[in-house]
Amino acid sequence: MRRRIWIVVLFALAAVLLARLFVVTRDLPETVTAAHFETLRADHPRMRAFLHRMPKGGDLHTHLSGAVYAERFLAWGVSDRLCFRRADMTLLPRPDAAAPDQPCGPDPAVVPLADAVSGPQGQTTYDLILNALSTRWFLPTLAVPSGHDQFFATFSKFNAATGGSDWDQTARRMAEMVVDQLKQYDASKVQYVEFMVTFFEGADRERMTQAIGEAGEPAAMLAALQRSGLDAAVAAKARQVAAIVAHIEALRACAGDATRPGCGVTFRFIAQVNRNSAPAAVFAQTALAAGLVRAAPGMVVGLNYVGPEDYRVSLRDYRTHMKWIGFLAGADVPVALHAGELWLGLVPPADLDFHIREAVEVAGARRIGHGTAVGFERDMDGLLAQMRRRGVTIEIALTSSDVILGVRGKEHPIVTYLNAGVPVTLATDDAGVSRIDLTNEYFRAARDHGLDYARLKAIAHTALAHSFLTEAEKDRERARLDRAFADFEQGVREEQPALAQFAAVLRGLIPLPFPLPR
Repeated sequence: MRRRIWIVVLFALAAVLLARLFVVTRDLPETVTAAHFETLRADHPRMRAFLHRMPKGGDLHTHLSGAVYAERFLAWGVSDRLCFRRADMTLLPRPDAAAPDQPCGPDPAVVPLADAVSGPQGQTTYDLILNALSTRWFLPTLAVPSGHDQFFATFSKFNAATGGSDWDQTARRMAEMVVDQLKQYDASKVQYVEFMVTFFEGADRERMTQAIGEAGEPAAMLAALQRSGLDAAVAAKARQVAAIVAHIEALRACAGDATRPGCGVTFRFIAQVNRNSAPAAVFAQTALAAGLVRAAPGMVVGLNYVGPEDYRVSLRDYRTHMKWIGFLAGADVPVALHAGELWLGLVPPADLDFHIREAVEVAGARRIGHGTAVGFERDMDGLLAQMRRRGVTIEIALTSSDVILGVRGKEHPIVTYLNAGVPVTLATDDAGVSRIDLTNEYFRAARDHGLDYARLKAIAHTALAHSFLTEAEKDRERARLDRAFADFEQGVREEQPALAQFAAVLRGLIPLPFPLPR
């Protein structure tokens, strides 16, 4: 009897091992790739090189102007004949009525940018401008005491290089910025990106803001905007966006050669709203942005609120803003929101415990940017469970949280989100300002938080699954990503010696508490 029991047990164990062997050998390239990745834990340069080659799905959280490296802005600034103010290291447009001998006006501290970066001191000035327009080599000073302040101060310094005084100039530069980024994403194996852009500025936004007048209820405010030509303003902007997209496609010229740099990346736009404006201006921008998403399907796919979440206006009006977004976006406009980009000490405790929850429950956000302060939310576990059920995705920007908030390592909640089953994707936020790329964020996730290859691969897929593409478009992008991973893993497998592949098979069959030799 006992012998029969042992025979049955041995047959059962053999069946389990055969089943696992079938799975392991079927997925051998993935198994070998995952095992190889673990051997790189102590070799950071090789780990970074591995992740650079690895397909990374998409970047769902990137601000177009902040994504561009300062070197590009300086090159464009010289070609646009911009001026440079030495006092605060800011690029400025050239005055319209400047005298020939004073092209940048009478102030001797404001000079042509081309002159500032040339001559005997040109390299020193060039380096100082790069530092001012980014967080490169940042060290706190009395004037700029934190990475937070340095980060947000850069935008006004390079803003003049992002466009000109008329729409044609702005559209041309925006197209150049997009193509610049598409080439970089293509080089680092990123196939999809959603760029956050401010589409409504100047006269249109001002006119819409003034139209609201004394109205205070959302329905009355929206009615005032509609009477003042909201639909016409949105339609005109949709035509301008279509023209920008056409210009982008002409610049990257993929029709003639799909292998050209940048042609392997699909892109869409998200309309961003400055949350630190006057109430009427925020409402008008939100209505315009929601209208543009509806009027430009396939080009502008969602809206987001941007600007420091800890500033006085955004803290004061946060709950009102969430209600306005829920009212104006409804069920048909995808919403991604910066929420919980805060930390204890940056703001009082009372401002830490509700931002992410209200973004999800009141504004109806489908994705949350940063979410760093989730540990301070009331009933964190209940919120995480709700995000998991709804499929609300968290866009994690590890370098940004480090630079802006000083939150890094185990203080960062990425593992908390992953363990709670909340969809997680990695993002750059402002790659040019932070001097990074998406590979760097995958590297930090592996180095600082111990994420293995399977987790990183899942994160790459999450970026596509929770993008604001249509389902048909998602299917096409997922198929592309599957092919890219199959090619990548096969390549890694072919690079590994037979012993390493055999060890990977053994690890798949019987997990061991010690490494096998390579």
